[in-house]
Amino acid sequence: MRDVLTGGGRTPAQGALAWLWARSPVTVPIPGIRTVAQAEENAAAMEHGPLTAEQLSDIEMLLGRR
Repeated sequence: MRDVLTGGGRTPAQGALAWLWARSPVTVPIPGIRTVAQAEENAAAMEHGPLTAEQLSDIEMLLGRR
């Protein structure tokens, strides 16, 4: 799953945000942060956008849902 979430140069946290964005266009995740670096990492997730339909499908398969 890590490989799917971190594809395209995302960090694991950015991949988690991308997964949420891909699942629903009306979801607005509010990630917790403790440092400026974490805030910057989360903001940089927008550069990558949501996961693709193929990436979502891969995750569903890994979770045994397909």
